[in-house]
Amino acid sequence: MRAELLDTEAALAAVRPEWEALWRRADARPGGTTPFQSPAWLLPWWEAFGTGQPRIAVLRGPSGLLGLLPLYRLEEGGTRKLLPMGVGITDYLDALLDPEAPEGAAAALLRAALSRPGDDTPCDLPDLPPGAALRAAPAPEGWREEGWTGEPCPVLELPGTVEALRGPVPANTLRKLRMARHRADRAGSWSAATAGEEEVLPLWDAMVAMHQSRWTRRGEEGGVLADPRVLGFHRAALPRLQEAGALRLYALRIGGAVAAVFHALAAGPDRLLFYLSGFDEARAFESPGTILLGHAIEEAIAEGRREIHFLRGGEAYKYAWGGVDRVNAGRRLLPP
Repeated sequence: MRAELLDTEAALAAVRPEWEALWRRADARPGGTTPFQSPAWLLPWWEAFGTGQPRIAVLRGPSGLLGLLPLYRLEEGGTRKLLPMGVGITDYLDALLDPEAPEGAAAALLRAALSRPGDDTPCDLPDLPPGAALRAAPAPEGWREEGWTGEPCPVLELPGTVEALRGPVPANTLRKLRMARHRADRAGSWSAATAGEEEVLPLWDAMVAMHQSRWTRRGEEGGVLADPRVLGFHRAALPRLQEAGALRLYALRIGGAVAAVFHALAAGPDRLLFYLSGFDEARAFESPGTILLGHAIEEAIAEGRREIHFLRGGEAYKYAWGGVDRVNAGRRLLPP
């Protein structure tokens, strides 16, 4: 097992094919992986937000790439630290490990990333979900550690059939879903579907407009999509996620017009991650968000998925659908 450090953008681009292959293999590990660890997500992130210098630790064995930890060195406003690529707009962060990676692989990646001669830069590792390899990996010898509790990330455990949703999902929520569907039928019928390749960008633009309009009216200009860099990141990432088979863009139409769009990500065969949404507030009476969320959950069950991840934040609707908290954690590693 041999650790290397990649610290140029050319090296970052060159490792992409191996990285993608590793990401696909890594889903066979206990707990699987997520699109947040894929090059389809993190390379567009670097293009949009990358500052400073990349510092990607890789671990190689006789059969090829065994592990990858993509960090970067930030120097900004007097701040000097190592951070994971994706930080800020990524809900789950972690190293990527092959199913055959030996015990101690995550610790070896940390040592490679942090133990550069003459560099004593501290490292922050936020948004580590339960089961993350970096959550348990020991710090390099002599390094000190601080930790913190991150945000809750509610998860709905799915039953095997739609009929069995009455177990994990509160009856009141299912009653609201039936009522919303009846109202949408009376308003001119409704349909929900996953976007095909040619629909992705038009539906994304519709979702952005609805999201920004809603949050601007609530006094938060543009919501989380106010920053042009965030919009640029997503427009670059969407086709790459689609090509990787990870993108799920759900659209609801009422009377033929788009009323809601959900941006979700498929994490292996078992999990669906709800990332962003937008809905037409003029259709609030029909509750388009409720209808589309119900559709996406039912489709996930039909696909054999076992979990819906509502991601960071304790918004009330997540618990109304039966979400149960799983809490991220953070680590700060300080040099000797």
